[in-house]
Amino acid sequence: MPSSTSLLVTVTRDGVIESGHLGDVVVATPDGTVTTFAGDATRPVYPRSALKPFQTTAVLSTLQDLGLHPQEEHLAIISASHDGGDDQQVEAASVLAEAGLDESALRCPADWPINVAVRTELDAPTTLSHNCSGKHAGMLWAHVAAGHDPATYLETDTVLQQRIARALAEILDGAPQGPGIDGCGAPAWLTTTGGLATGFARLAAGPTSVLAAVRDAMVAHPELVGGPSLPDTKLMLADARVVAKRGAEGVMGCGFVHDRLGPVGIAVKIQDGSDRAAGPVIAAVVEALGGIPAPDVRRVPVLGGGVPHGEISAVPELSTRVTEAFGLS
Repeated sequence: MPSSTSLLVTVTRDGVIESGHLGDVVVATPDGTVTTFAGDATRPVYPRSALKPFQTTAVLSTLQDLGLHPQEEHLAIISASHDGGDDQQVEAASVLAEAGLDESALRCPADWPINVAVRTELDAPTTLSHNCSGKHAGMLWAHVAAGHDPATYLETDTVLQQRIARALAEILDGAPQGPGIDGCGAPAWLTTTGGLATGFARLAAGPTSVLAAVRDAMVAHPELVGGPSLPDTKLMLADARVVAKRGAEGVMGCGFVHDRLGPVGIAVKIQDGSDRAAGPVIAAVVEALGGIPAPDVRRVPVLGGGVPHGEISAVPELSTRVTEAFGLS
């Protein structure tokens, strides 16, 4: 059984290991079969924004019940942790417009965009440039369309938030715990790394029309889900069989459709919460399964004087474990 203190990622500089990151790596199939490659599949984890695709399924179901049919771009931005690019802010605003609302209805805090170029154009942070504005806009649309007060859309006892909780219980193979409160102010549900991997396997499989619709929207519009510099967008652009979503504190989930194995889900949690380490681990597992990794996600350059002098990458043993476990070596 893998150690709970497995080294997953090394940071090298000029041939010397400068730092390392520990964590959990779990691969699951849609039936809930879980294989642990590092750490503990039963470890409680807040997936944070990695849950957004599953939250979106409840938003979509609510809207469909009311005879409303969001566009693919809507579903992608609702599932996003976007970098605040102009196109992303426009898309989030268009979701609000569907509800007859504007930016003033958002209850996420004002924040600077992740995108540095856009940040320099702003005089002050805004709620629309917050990376979670799309999720909040989608929740508002579903909540208001059902006849509820927009001011209450984040309250956990609302019809929508309870529907989200039920959707998470079904998709993640177990009732989520909590909720806590996420950094954006929305409910933050607690699951396990095994549950998260199972959820992404089901997202890749698309066994229900709403899961398939969210998956297809994210894969069709990866630039809305993150941004050109972010690992989930890069992974989806590199391989159309991948659907990926990052979360805060070193969490990332990914679904991948293997030619022989079928859909699998991958969940990573970096113990120290480092965001720089999760992408290389996901990319290494995707590559070991036969996928096409984004090179600058698989191995992130470490710079010295503006030029590469090392890399952030997953330990080679991880790829070996995956290929051997699934008979791919």
